[in-house]
Amino acid sequence: MRTASRTFAGLFSVLVLACCWPASGLAAEAPQPTPAPANDELANAQLVRALPATIAGSTVGATQEAREPESNCGVATVSSVWYTLRTPAAARVAIDLAAGGALDGTIDVYHAVRSQLQSLGCERTDAHGKAALSFPASKNGVYEIRIAALPGSQLAPFTLDVFLPTPAVNPPGQPLGAGGAAGQVDRIQNINAAYFVNMRAGVSYLVNLANRTPGGCVSATLYAPGTRSFEEGTTLAHIKCGGYRLFTPGAGQGGRYVVELTPRLSHTGVQRFHLQVAAASSAETAPGLSLANYARVRGHLNGGGVRVLRLYRLEVTSHSNLTLKLKAPVAAEFNLQLRGQNGHVIECQCGSSGAQMLQHQLRPGRYYAVVSVRGTSAGNFTLTRESRTITTTSISFSRARVGAGQPLAIAVGIAPGLSGPVTVQIERFDPVFGWQFYRQDSAFARAGRARIAFTPPAVGRWRAKASFGGSRAASPSAVGYRYLLVS
Repeated sequence: MRTASRTFAGLFSVLVLACCWPASGLAAEAPQPTPAPANDELANAQLVRALPATIAGSTVGATQEAREPESNCGVATVSSVWYTLRTPAAARVAIDLAAGGALDGTIDVYHAVRSQLQSLGCERTDAHGKAALSFPASKNGVYEIRIAALPGSQLAPFTLDVFLPTPAVNPPGQPLGAGGAAGQVDRIQNINAAYFVNMRAGVSYLVNLANRTPGGCVSATLYAPGTRSFEEGTTLAHIKCGGYRLFTPGAGQGGRYVVELTPRLSHTGVQRFHLQVAAASSAETAPGLSLANYARVRGHLNGGGVRVLRLYRLEVTSHSNLTLKLKAPVAAEFNLQLRGQNGHVIECQCGSSGAQMLQHQLRPGRYYAVVSVRGTSAGNFTLTRESRTITTTSISFSRARVGAGQPLAIAVGIAPGLSGPVTVQIERFDPVFGWQFYRQDSAFARAGRARIAFTPPAVGRWRAKASFGGSRAASPSAVGYRYLLVS
């Protein structure tokens, strides 16, 4: 028993000594900090020697200098590293950043002019850790590239690709056929596209640009004949993010026109488009197609081509109520507009799809109905016009006072002298319970006039009101009471 106790006690003593009185051989060493990358500071930026270049970098261990410039992305950043690029000749330079791990960061490019850094652009990594940008570099230019992590982000390695993208297309570009052209642009590799088309003076042309990428925004700019540089050329028309324009060359201005297409720089990836130019017909520009009263016309629109609108001319001969009814598929995104002779929009059923109806009171004159497409929607449609003259109804008794049992006439007038059904309602007055219905008579107005015979059966107060039921060419109307005293 003693032996066991001594043994246990001795073992306990050894354990206590080992635990509580560390010897030099048993002490735990503190972890050493991760060394900063060699290009942690701007003064030690890594030189990008030749293009294309693929560089493996890392923000692990990176710090931030006290007077380091802020990111032009408008967010705080930490843990940055630097790269220097010298360009012997003027060129557009592109940079792709692929972040590893869960690194969220920014890529900034600065033009170094003596001691100053001028920001040329910035991009944040997306949900996949990717970021890309391009910038125009000058001959013998010096550019500083800064990769930095966002606060709270994991610090991790990354891959940086620096290269010269496909050069920008110069005018005049490729010929544009009758069926148009489909293509794609992006902010890095294919920063523009160009096409040329011959136009004659005095001929109106529809220029339509259809965007084919959700979230994309391809824009088109039309340049005059003889354009040699898009930077110095004369801009004649611009279509932003798709749409259409009507363009007519002036006197002596026929020739080869150039269209440049450019992407939205904030959108990553390719942006597809379809461009088409065609001479406009009378269905697409003034004078437009005649739309007679109660006429029904059919058409087809396609936002992917040049059949993007139909113009109809309305002649209104009297103060009237106009109803335009558009029948189209539920998915067809069409606008229905009513415009005045001077082109101003009177009313618009815009932003809807499928069947639509527009109603408005119009004075005599010339008006236009426009059916147009939105985006790349397409479909057939039917447009119907209904114009009915606005009328006023009047009523009068042939005498103001009569005796009981004496016949008289109730005259109803319809202005402006139209024909149609007329209804007259006659009421008598009860001194206790007020006005009471007596009878209702019907007649037919011819050339704006109708008469109804009435013989009051008893003394007292009487009154009558009239309504005009309208017709195919005339709107309904009504008039209030006229009074008669029977003695």
